[in-house]
Amino acid sequence: MNRTRPSGARRGRAARAARRRRWAWIVTLVVVLAIAGAIAGSRLVNQAGTTAAPAAPAVGQVAPDGTLTTVAGTTMTVASLRGRPTLLWFVATWCPSCQAGTPVVAQQFSQLQADKVRVVEIELFDNIGQPGPSITDFGKTYAGSRYGDPDWTFGTSSAQLTAAYNPNGYTDIYYLLDTTGRVTYINGQPASTMSDLLNHAATLP
Repeated sequence: MNRTRPSGARRGRAARAARRRRWAWIVTLVVVLAIAGAIAGSRLVNQAGTTAAPAAPAVGQVAPDGTLTTVAGTTMTVASLRGRPTLLWFVATWCPSCQAGTPVVAQQFSQLQADKVRVVEIELFDNIGQPGPSITDFGKTYAGSRYGDPDWTFGTSSAQLTAAYNPNGYTDIYYLLDTTGRVTYINGQPASTMSDLLNHAATLP
């Protein structure tokens, strides 16, 4: 009898040790699953945040208000443009399509004026983080003799205005607004899309 008790005690200790190892394994598994769930949840939140980011204005919507500063130093708002059709054009001064499109707009400027459309060409906030000429030098270089025309305003966009109209970071995007400030047409690169732009401008009341 004396020889069997130590053996039974050892078995008891071994059983308790096995149970502790099982519990430790279960606790570790629970912790790992919790961490994995937290990571997955964080990814879903990030994805939801990305998809829920403000969208650019769409055709048919009233153009969001916001401020810009003209090359003359005057602060303007998008709301102040109402009352006359406006081509609201956001550019980066280092952008090749913007540099190519501005002379094309200059060539067709008389037609835009005939349709009562004024042009407001503004540099995106901070030039989208890239170096480039000032919007003043840009306008003088690429608009030529049309630079300074009262129907063609050059300026710089506020951060809020850039975020509202260009959440995807395009370097060349424009909005054609009617007299009520409603968006009627959206595109970019006027050097390639001028015909469509003129057709839409001609239909404005």
